[in-house]
Amino acid sequence: MKIPIIVGVTSSGKTEVAVKLKEKFSLEIISADSRQIYKYLAIGTNKPQGKWIKVKDDFVFVYKDVNYHLVDFLEPDKEYNALEFYKDATKFIDKIFKNNNLAIIVGGTGLYIKTITDGISLLPKRNDEIRKELKEKLELYGKQYLYNMLYKLDPQRAKEIHTNNINRIIRSLEIIIQAKEPFSELVKKLPKTKSYDVLIIGFYLSKQLIKERIVSKTEWMFKNGIIEETRELLNRGYDIKIPAFTSIGYNWILKFINKEIDFNAAKDNFIKDTLNYAKRQFTWFKKDKRIFWINCDTLSEKDIVDKVYVKISKELNF
Repeated sequence: MKIPIIVGVTSSGKTEVAVKLKEKFSLEIISADSRQIYKYLAIGTNKPQGKWIKVKDDFVFVYKDVNYHLVDFLEPDKEYNALEFYKDATKFIDKIFKNNNLAIIVGGTGLYIKTITDGISLLPKRNDEIRKELKEKLELYGKQYLYNMLYKLDPQRAKEIHTNNINRIIRSLEIIIQAKEPFSELVKKLPKTKSYDVLIIGFYLSKQLIKERIVSKTEWMFKNGIIEETRELLNRGYDIKIPAFTSIGYNWILKFINKEIDFNAAKDNFIKDTLNYAKRQFTWFKKDKRIFWINCDTLSEKDIVDKVYVKISKELNF
């Protein structure tokens, strides 16, 4: 079975195109977004505005009449990694195909998508003792100290991780210390999970259009409650250091709430970080020569849906 995957940078319109394909196929969507997994943070993560519905003996997240899996299911203080995504996504793939529906993966988290397209190395299990020591160093010396530590031990791995992604930094250091060799060398030797036969469709937009969309979306977020949403999570008793708050831009919201910066600075920095994130996403995806790119700059949403439909129909013999 071949799995269609729709990729692209943030604000490229992946979700809305995917759900409109319901008019062409009987389908279900699996989200490959590392931020939309969290409960309570809907506005700042641009989560589909769906709801949980009871179907038979189970609850399913439904957006615009489409079952949308792997969103809004994890507590904000819980960690989640690429291997967990792979295991969860494969379960849904099997279930969806047993229901005679088409499973489409949609998202912009390249590492998650890579687990499906290329498999994932079976890394050493979590070591709580090493992790505790690393978190103590984080408390004492800060994020940059741990990033520098990773860069010294494994420059290649360090270049693959953003300096703000403290969870991946700690996990990488944990593995390096455990294995006593660089992460980037270890993964070459480890067995991998199976990969899937895939059709990857990428949405390309010009830098200017992506910038306009990101600015517009950020303005919408700030007008529609991202600050209140963040305050509500804090009021629930969650700490500012929880994994969910490592999502793009939330550090600036927290600084605003703590009166360290003003409203405009929070918004401007949120936009800047999102633009940088989009740049990193495109850099990741453009390396994959399997991606069939659609230039969306001058196309309507209907045109894009039609192009995606034709490509999937041809490749999957529908």
